[in-house]
Amino acid sequence: MDTDPSVIDGHAPTAAVLVTGGPGTGKTCFLRAASHGHAVLAGDPGSVWEVGYATLPTGVTVALRTTPDQRRWWWMWDHLATSVLGAVVLVDSTRLAASYPALDYLDARRLPYLVAINRPLGGARNRREIREALRVAARVPVLTCDATEPASVLDVLHHLITSIPASCHPPSTPLPDQQCTRTKGLRLP
Repeated sequence: MDTDPSVIDGHAPTAAVLVTGGPGTGKTCFLRAASHGHAVLAGDPGSVWEVGYATLPTGVTVALRTTPDQRRWWWMWDHLATSVLGAVVLVDSTRLAASYPALDYLDARRLPYLVAINRPLGGARNRREIREALRVAARVPVLTCDATEPASVLDVLHHLITSIPASCHPPSTPLPDQQCTRTKGLRLP
């Protein structure tokens, strides 16, 4: 995606982003901070999903979609990931394994993402240790953020939007399940 804030056909550029991670990692806080509290809840927190919109300082509008936590709703992840530019994976450094299913999902679908460590949730581990524990590729940005602070959230979104090459599009078919190494034996969404 071109990050030039110029107007395209009379409209500011728009990008869709998936916000995912384990239960309690701050997805709802992130979405609400990005959209200044104007998020739409479709169901109860953790059971279905939420949507919201953020406008970056560059003029790009970002449509945000959170993923549901409960396995019975995982079938919706493919629908929510349709046409997204990339994803933000929120991580609680004290419960890294909670984000493994989200990471495996994104890796299996070759969807670009970055990892955002929600620092207020605890833990003093550094980003290198967290990268190694999560087993994410060196090309994946690992940042820290405060999911309750709009400026911090907008910085993460800006980094995601500007780090994805314009020619990068998610594939139409996922990789085989054996590519998912973190949650071996779990049925992924």
